Amino acid sequence: MSAKKRPRREHPGPPWKVALSVPASGEGVHLNIHNPRLTAALNRARAAIHGQQGTTSTPAPITARPTEPPAPTVRLSNPTPAPAAPLRPSERPHALPAPRVLPTYPDAATVAADRPLSRGAADLWKLLHGLALHVARTRDYAALPSSVTFHLPAVMVAAAAGYSERHLYRLADELRAAGLLDERGHVAQVGRLRRYDGTLWSVATCSDARPRLRWDDFRHDWRPEFAAEYHGFQGAWREVQSVMSEPSSSERLGRLLDLAKTWAAATRIAKNPVEDGSDIRPAATLRAVADALPGLIALHPVQRHREVSRLAADIAHVLHEPGRFRQHCATLYAALQAENELRPGLQALAAALCRLAADLAEGAPWRNPGAVLAARLR
Repeated sequence: MSAKKRPRREHPGPPWKVALSVPASGEGVHLNIHNPRLTAALNRARAAIHGQQGTTSTPAPITARPTEPPAPTVRLSNPTPAPAAPLRPSERPHALPAPRVLPTYPDAATVAADRPLSRGAADLWKLLHGLALHVARTRDYAALPSSVTFHLPAVMVAAAAGYSERHLYRLADELRAAGLLDERGHVAQVGRLRRYDGTLWSVATCSDARPRLRWDDFRHDWRPEFAAEYHGFQGAWREVQSVMSEPSSSERLGRLLDLAKTWAAATRIAKNPVEDGSDIRPAATLRAVADALPGLIALHPVQRHREVSRLAADIAHVLHEPGRFRQHCATLYAALQAENELRPGLQALAAALCRLAADLAEGAPWRNPGAVLAARLR
């Protein structure tokens, strides 16, 4: 068997052509390599080179005079202030709180108005009014109170005024009759004993005020250290005697006045004024009095008397008729007597108070609402 020969595969030649040329002079042999791709790339390079040279060799026509170089710029040496750093989101600016405006107190002459006072009573009134203003500013009231109540032994007031205690009480009675003052002794508990520890003074700070001491003023412990001073033979009288022993009369009067202000404002020890006193007492209402009436039945007779006085004072305060205090006390006792006789006394009084409160809220034109209340209860 004869083997068949496979056909030879012809490989394509290279993309370039090589040619040898011998010059006529016989000097050297030139090798010419012809590659179409290489030739095209070289032609493009030559064209780019010749085009760049043609553009640079052709000078531009001079049409204008060359401009002068610009003047040098001068920079100031003062640095520019840096901008303020922006606030963070958590540092939002907030408005400042509004300033607190304290009340303006009228002077002693304005409060006394045209009330006739003797010379001694006028001097005592100026002293007590000055002490009341000092106490009010120390307590830092936000509103103008109608009266200021403070505790001060009478021996200090007498020493500062230059009178004896007996004459001081006479002048105080004159001021009470004029409607400028209310004063009474205060009793403190010393063990099983009850002793007078000073005097309560309720001084008017408005011309139309009618100062009056309340039961809460007497319940407050104005001198917590009184028991120790009582057993140690110390207190107001000893301090007054120590000041009175000084030889200089001018310095003595100033020290007595400072001593009275310190004791009246209660700044020598850490204690607060009465929370429910006549000068900082919250505004009472007739409906609140009506709600408190049923509780009078279950009270002890002594406590009932105190509660009747408190409720009568609240009614007189709301109706702006301090002169009808005793009348309102009699009305409350008459209602209690009716309850003891199995008649609706407290219930009728509570209904009359609620009706009177509604009439006043609607602007009833009455000069004496207390008289209207008494007429409705008949």
